[in-house]
Amino acid sequence: MSKEPAVRRLERTTMDAQSWDERYSAARDGEGLWSAQPHAALAQIVTPLAPGTALDLATGDGRNGIWLAERGWQVTAVDFSAAGLAVARTRDTGAGAQRTGSIDWQLADVTRWNAARAYDLITMTYLQLAEQAIAEVITRASRWLAPGGTLVVIGHDRDNLTGGTGGPQDPAVLYTPDMLRAAADGLRILAARQLTRNPATDPESPGDNGQSAIDTLLHAVKD
Repeated sequence: MSKEPAVRRLERTTMDAQSWDERYSAARDGEGLWSAQPHAALAQIVTPLAPGTALDLATGDGRNGIWLAERGWQVTAVDFSAAGLAVARTRDTGAGAQRTGSIDWQLADVTRWNAARAYDLITMTYLQLAEQAIAEVITRASRWLAPGGTLVVIGHDRDNLTGGTGGPQDPAVLYTPDMLRAAADGLRILAARQLTRNPATDPESPGDNGQSAIDTLLHAVKD
């Protein structure tokens, strides 16, 4: 079980930047709220790709952005929590010796932020918003992909409420494969499916363990 009880994992749609700042600031020893390693499915998809430009939306405390930069990607990482980005920058300093890419940390709400360029890769993990809001973010992200670019979206699945552990407890902000597939209309869908994740080996938060979690994966490309 995650060290943070599921009933206290408030939905991101009901929390503003100040609330997230307070959560990050209260994290023990500044270690952050989330795991320092990328989601295993994201890493599996991205590893074969040639590094280019990447956009990490709702980067949180930076786990995906730092991992990408370590592998040569030129990353733009966006989040609306200044405290989360402070943790990310601290983590990035520790990873700097191994980094071959770069990271531009940007403080902004991803539901309002606009890209000034096209990206070869766009990633988004655990941005749990209501269906219309998440669809709008994915639709906008699809427009920011360069030709041949890859979009990877991962979040908590609705079936996680009854068959998994952790994550928000409001079904209104949980994903389904059909929801993400519809939002990515116009892209070529390579996968839109559920994933069963072992939090002990593929954690969302520090100290995760226990029963499996159910995520939703969208993997799409722009032809």
